[in-house]
Amino acid sequence: MKLYKAFLHFLITLVSAFAFLTGWATLAHSLKPTQPVKQEALAPLPPVGLPDSSSSSSGLQIFSPAPRARAQSMFVTRGS
Repeated sequence: MKLYKAFLHFLITLVSAFAFLTGWATLAHSLKPTQPVKQEALAPLPPVGLPDSSSSSSGLQIFSPAPRARAQSMFVTRGS
């Protein structure tokens, strides 16, 4: 059992090192961007506005939270 456990640890270490080195080599040899993206090439997004409300003159709406029913926790035990 001890030999099997040592072999398993060695195998996991070997596979982890191989995966790390493979990922490192893949990222090192990946294509580089040819030209940087200029900020003026990106189209600006239109501003997002809130819908107009005729009931409020200041444009702010006040929301009150709905009354919540008292919820019982599902982890409460009824034992002594």
